[in-house]
Amino acid sequence: MQKEYSSVKYYAASAAFIALLVAVTGLARTFLNGKEFYYPMAVLIIVAACVPFFVSFEKKKPSARELVVVACMTAIAVASRAAFYALPTVKPMCAIVIITAVSLGPQTGFICGVLSMFASNFIFGHGPWTPFQMLGMGAVGLIAGLIFYNKKYRSNRFLLAAAGGILGFALYGLIVDLSSLFMFSTGFSLKNILAIYASGFSFNLSHGITTAVILFVAGNAFTEKLDRIKIKYGMF
Repeated sequence: MQKEYSSVKYYAASAAFIALLVAVTGLARTFLNGKEFYYPMAVLIIVAACVPFFVSFEKKKPSARELVVVACMTAIAVASRAAFYALPTVKPMCAIVIITAVSLGPQTGFICGVLSMFASNFIFGHGPWTPFQMLGMGAVGLIAGLIFYNKKYRSNRFLLAAAGGILGFALYGLIVDLSSLFMFSTGFSLKNILAIYASGFSFNLSHGITTAVILFVAGNAFTEKLDRIKIKYGMF
């Protein structure tokens, strides 16, 4: 009971911290004008959203074995993106993050998504888009972990592929395209929003299809291996 109460207090404090930072960035509008205001505000909110996940993960005091598994999955995700450097719309990273989330939980999936995108951009190039990519991939891991938290859904490869494809196409694409809206658009009119999303539609669709195909072919085999490691060493 005490542990549960502590968790509730922690997450309440995290929510209050995020709300406070959003309020502070809102007040910053007094000093910033136009699109120069929107991007700093968005980045601060993204940072505020990511901090509680890393802090809570650290508070759990993960074992060395658990950290090694998270590091290995992050490295595999980075390598899978780098391997298809010449094909910008074909990236298995999203599928690897989803597999991590399905097997190791939504929190670990979020952390794997954020870290793998940050690390891989040392290859692909950092820029104003990096925080949005990190949040987008982290959100994919988080939602996938929540969807497949019930083990009975994991063995259905059609459901896994469909959910992964939708997350890769809609959720990741929606968040990352926001960076273009903040950086290049002169306003938040419906015309500008539709133009930004229309320009990224083909990329997002290809990304979603790639994710779905990889999960359909290799998703179950990969999650079974991770589940076996979890049981053998009593992790997560």
